[in-house]
Formats: sequence, structure tokens, C-alpha cells
Amino acid sequence: MNSKVKIIGYTNDPDRITSSGARISTTDGDSLSIFEHATNSAKNQLLIKKVLASGHKTVIEHISFNLAFVNVSAYVEQFMLEFRLASFTVKSRRYVDFSNMGFQIPSFINENGDPLKNAGELQQLYDAHMTFLFKEYEAFVQMGIPKEDARFLLPYCYRSNFYCTVNARELCNILYAMIYGRGRKHTELNTLGRDLLHQAADLCPFIFNDLTAIENGDDHTLEKLDSRLHLTDIADSSAKQHSDDSVELLNYTDNPAYVVARAALIGYTNFPTAKIDALLKNKANLSQTIELVLASRRPRELEQISFTFRINGITLAAITHFTRHRMQSIIIPPFADVCKCERYMIPNTVKSNHALLQRYQNAYSKTKQLHDILHSSGLNKYEISYLYLSGNVLDITTTMNGRELRTFLSLRTCNRTQWETRAIAVKMLNKLRNVSPLLFNHFGPSCYTSGKCPENKMTCGKYNDVQRIFQAASVILCEEPM
Repeated sequence: MNSKVKIIGYTNDPDRITSSGARISTTDGDSLSIFEHATNSAKNQLLIKKVLASGHKTVIEHISFNLAFVNVSAYVEQFMLEFRLASFTVKSRRYVDFSNMGFQIPSFINENGDPLKNAGELQQLYDAHMTFLFKEYEAFVQMGIPKEDARFLLPYCYRSNFYCTVNARELCNILYAMIYGRGRKHTELNTLGRDLLHQAADLCPFIFNDLTAIENGDDHTLEKLDSRLHLTDIADSSAKQHSDDSVELLNYTDNPAYVVARAALIGYTNFPTAKIDALLKNKANLSQTIELVLASRRPRELEQISFTFRINGITLAAITHFTRHRMQSIIIPPFADVCKCERYMIPNTVKSNHALLQRYQNAYSKTKQLHDILHSSGLNKYEISYLYLSGNVLDITTTMNGRELRTFLSLRTCNRTQWETRAIAVKMLNKLRNVSPLLFNHFGPSCYTSGKCPENKMTCGKYNDVQRIFQAASVILCEEPM
């Protein structure tokens, strides 16, 4: 069962729409009449090629593609989710049983693309280990461990299915990364990219036949950093020196409440800045302005402030919850260079059962052993990434503006959120409240900020407890698995 990707939908009349976009800035007439006259497909395509050759790519943002990724590895899923200008819907590992989902098999080649001499023997070891991990996952689920905890045993070769909708400009960016950029040495990614490029070129040859003319450059920063800063020399010594603080606030807008309130008054009054500053010296005026901004359906003023967090020791499983928030700048280390199958998280549901804890740790120990064997064999390091378990941890960095933070925290501090993600979100909120209680005391789960639970029948039923917990200056969870 090979992984594949298929274009299942796309914008009708793509050349007509994009050429109309190219013409509108230089052609007389309204937008509809320009579109109605754009009936010569050959002329349309020639115009688009000329416009793209001049570096004006925005015209191809007017057409989009609906993609179905079928039985691809979780590694491919994570690669795709990091592209911010796309929409994704993914099969949930919290609710769906993955016992029989199957897994992707490496090509067993080295980084030069040459087959390994002992490929057959290595594949037998690999297949046996993956079968073992999936049986352990199934056993844990059958013994009552929640799927969202048992999934920490799932390797990143497990098959994933998801939909992606993306405009043509971002699709060019994605395809270039898969074929020529950071995905170029990963057989599955490269193969999927070339197949997808072929499909896209059949539909829109005037765009995708010239991919390398539209996209260029490299994204091999790590290799260059290593050669200049000698990162390899210090990697081993730093491996066990990670911060004990799972959430670090690295940088933020100074005096954020004041910045938000000032932006609101400038926007709504156009008073001189000196007059606005005089008004906001009154703490009551400042507080009331903040409350009015937060009550607005369109709190654009919150976008004037930003916060950068380092999240330490976050599992690969929880990273997917972060990446689904599109309006952020997130940096996720390349698995192949940073993750060595060494650091991992143990859920409380497993810690509390001594027999299961031993089996869980044994699964990670065996995975690390196979990782080292495959690494020593010369297997392409990008395909060794298939071994990483969902409970392995990395450190990531994310920057969000105030508005996106409000959305993120309203969803991720909710009782129904996966426990690890919720614990991280609460720690982020506490850091924010330390910076500006006036502003961030108003942030929290949806029921706390809006006065009603949006989950309907799925409600946790603890509305009063949630109000009490989040009204405190510092939010303390009754149970914090982290």
C-alpha cells in the first residue's frame, strides 16, 4: 500500500482567472468585463508566463487546489503542516484507533542514493520492530490507556490521511521544498512531490512547467551553521542541559496593554499621540479601553503586540496541535538532525502502572537500539526519522501576536484539550499574566472569556470550577501531567 497524493479539486478556468488578475492593473474596464473578455486561453497562458517571469507571483494566488494525501507517513504530514498558507484537516490520533493503520518502509539507501548492501537484513529488523510497536500500541489501548496517550508509542512511519487546500503560489513553494529543498533526500517526500508536480502541470502547465523559474534558492541552513559554528562539536555536551522550564518567554512587546489601548484610541479617534497618552495615564481609562477592545468582534489592536516562546520538551504528537494554528511563526527543528530517539515523555496513565511503564520504556529502548543500528549502517538520515516515536520530544520556538494568542489560549486551555498541550498553554498564559495582568487576566478558555461553553454536548460540565481557576492571578491546574 504505497503512499500517494491526488488533486481532487481545483479552481475552474485557472488561466482565465489568473490572466484577469494580471490585466486588471493595466487594462481599462471593470473587473467583470476584463474577466468576460479573457477567453483566449493561449493568450492568457502566454501573459501569465510573462508576468511570472518578471517576478509578480501574486496573480497565481487566485487559484487553489484541493489535495488528498493517502496513507502517507506522519513524517510527510508534519512536513506539510509547517507550511502556513494552507488549510489542513487531519485524521485524529486522539479518537481513531491506529492499530491496523500500517506503516511506511524506508527505501534503504544512503544519502547519496545508493542501495545499502545489507538492505534485506535491515528491512527485516525494521519490519519486526514496527510490528512490535503497533502491537504494543494496540495492547495499551485494550488495557484502558487513552488513545491520546497510547499514540506516544506510534512511530512516525505510521500512515496518515489528510486533506490540504492551497493556492498555486504556495503550492509552488511546497513542491520546490519537496523536490529540490529540504525534502529532496527523503524518498517518500521527493516521490510524492514529483507526482504532485506532474498532476499540477497537467492542469496548469503555464505555471508548473516552470517551477524552478518561479522558485529558487536553498534551505540548507543547518549544514552551513554546522560548518561555521562547529555545532557538531558541542552537540553531545549540550544534550542533557535542556531547561527545566518547559515554557520560556524569550521576547515580547514592552507594556503590551498600553500599546493595545493606544492603538485603539488612535484608530477610533485620530487624536494626537500626546493627547492619547495623557488620557491613558488614568488607569481607569486604560482598563476600560482594554475591556472594549476585548469585547469587539474585530480586536485588530491585539495584533500590535507579539510574544516569542520557546517550548521545551514538547512531544511530536503535541507539535501537531501547535502547527494547526496558522497565524503564527513557528520554528520546528529538522527531525533528522536533532531527534536521536533519546528524549521522550511518559504519560501519567502509564507512570501509574508499573508493568505498563516497563513495557513503555522497553519500547523506547528498543527503538533507540534500532536507530543506532540504522545510523551505523549508513541509512539516509531523513528516513531514519521514520523511527521517531510520537512521544519523543523536541524544543520549538513560536511567535504569536496578541490576537492569535487569544484564539490559541481560548482553545488550548479548555478542559477538552489534550493534557500536554493544555499544560503548555496554561504555562504560557501564566507567563503572559506576569507581564501584563491588566490585559491577560482576560485571557483563558472560551467559557471563561465569553461566559458560555461552546462545546455543547461535549462540555466538561465544570463551568464554575473553570471560572474560579482562571480568575486567580496565576492558574494552577489540579493535575499537571507535565
